[in-house]
Amino acid sequence: MKNYDIRELDKSNYLDYRKIRLELLLDNKESFGSSFEEESLFNDEIWIDRLSKSNVNTIGAFVDDELIGIVVLVKNVRKKMKHIANINSMYVQPAFRNQGIAYDLLKYALNIAKNDGVERLNLSVVVSNSNAIKLYQKFGFIKYGIEPDTIKIDNNYYSLDLMSKEI
Repeated sequence: MKNYDIRELDKSNYLDYRKIRLELLLDNKESFGSSFEEESLFNDEIWIDRLSKSNVNTIGAFVDDELIGIVVLVKNVRKKMKHIANINSMYVQPAFRNQGIAYDLLKYALNIAKNDGVERLNLSVVVSNSNAIKLYQKFGFIKYGIEPDTIKIDNNYYSLDLMSKEI
């Protein structure tokens, strides 16, 4: 039984978004290019701006009005590249994983992309994140390359699988 709602965030959700974004940066340091140390210094205007961009759809999963998961769809604004978008910041709190929430978040993002005329979706994922890779493969994302040593934390390097899907 589905006990969560999927919906787009807007600037009124910026406090919830900030909370979960900082949480994901703490819990999964190797999975994201940004750091908690950097983003924890952002003022409210930056968080509100992130949820106000016309080419960005931030989608959230809510349980009893608590934001427990997100995914971000970033559509390219350049004229010759408007047919391409990127999936970023996929995250579901550990207590809510393996319940289909990430699947539904991604499905929602794909529907927005399709309705907005996007023809190709790209994403990157840490090569060791097998659960995320399996999810993306279910949707037809195909690995087309590796970006080596992209993220560096305390002299440890993490490479990214580059994946793409034609819509």
